[in-house]
Amino acid sequence: MYDEFELTEEQQAFQNLARRFAQEHIKPIAAEIDRKENVSDNFPWDMLAQAHKIGLKTLALPREYGGEEIGALMRLIICDELAFVDSTCCKILSQMWSNSDRIARRGTKDQCDRFLTEFRDNPAYMICNANTEPNSDKTLHGSPEGGVRLSAVKNGSGYVLNGTKHMSSLGGVARLFTVTGRIDKTVPPKEGTGMFVVPRDTPGFSVTKIHDRVGWRAYQSAELVFQDVYVPEENMLAKGTSEARNNPYHLVEIGANYLGLARAAYEASLDYAKLRVQGGKPIIEHQFISERLADMYIDLQAGRSFVWHTAWAIDHGAVNQEKAIASTWFAGNVARKVTQSAIAVFGGMGVEKELPIERYARDAMIAIATAMMGSRKVKLMYMLGGLDADGKPKS
Repeated sequence: MYDEFELTEEQQAFQNLARRFAQEHIKPIAAEIDRKENVSDNFPWDMLAQAHKIGLKTLALPREYGGEEIGALMRLIICDELAFVDSTCCKILSQMWSNSDRIARRGTKDQCDRFLTEFRDNPAYMICNANTEPNSDKTLHGSPEGGVRLSAVKNGSGYVLNGTKHMSSLGGVARLFTVTGRIDKTVPPKEGTGMFVVPRDTPGFSVTKIHDRVGWRAYQSAELVFQDVYVPEENMLAKGTSEARNNPYHLVEIGANYLGLARAAYEASLDYAKLRVQGGKPIIEHQFISERLADMYIDLQAGRSFVWHTAWAIDHGAVNQEKAIASTWFAGNVARKVTQSAIAVFGGMGVEKELPIERYARDAMIAIATAMMGSRKVKLMYMLGGLDADGKPKS
């Protein structure tokens, strides 16, 4: 299913590397880390260590810090292989690319030397981006009432943070946190928000809860509390929170993850339909099943074409934010539809935990939450209506 582009030798090498890694280090643990009841104890540390060992964890780092500075298409190729085996482990690794890339893009030389060097050298060192909050309204980003509410009050040569973040990915296991805070509540969030780097052992910071969710269970989502957390000014990264506009890579990574998951569900369904006999013939010969498979194939190919072309455009400087957001939303919808159809093809076996089909469907629910119902589609509607991502008229 790699007929969208003719891959270069380098891309094929990374593709093969990701495929071997997924088979050797992800496939044996995928079901186990999903089924553990205690979500605080299901993180795949050994997988992360092996990924660090061969450079998968640090691929997005600048070359001066030991990375490969991989572009959008390379990220897509790797995510497609990893997510085909397990969407959760894929997301853990791609989040490391996004989070380290954020510091590399926004940080000073001193900040990169302090934080990215340790990220490069320590296999267990992870970064969490703490942005989402309870009750924050991202659809009001253009007004002072919307956006980030965690306060960042100037105090001497630094800032004091107070507030709560939740659904912070990898918050339970990360060593470092990039945190958005409201510096000035009298102006729109775009002008009045700063981003800070907070080490885990900073006084006043605590992880108060690990959310127990239906999919991506080992990709820990945490509640973080900041009580008079002092951050020196040299740990302030940047003002503004326009992440998608500054870095469309993470949208491609998510879209590729959804489609790798959908591809796994489709190929499993196709193989099963050829073997399962009902009414004296393989069920693929029944019209209901064959139509299901045809629809799954069409949706999957449409999604792959959209996301692969978007990645290519990003690497060539030709993508716009509308396309990046739309391709991710579309990929999430494909994942939802294909995994639900896979359950229908498998019938009763589709909901048994001895097969991965029900896990595919649960992991795809994350796509519904983050892509279909989240702020990305709201921003897209703004933009198609002649407004910018903050709901203001385009200049």
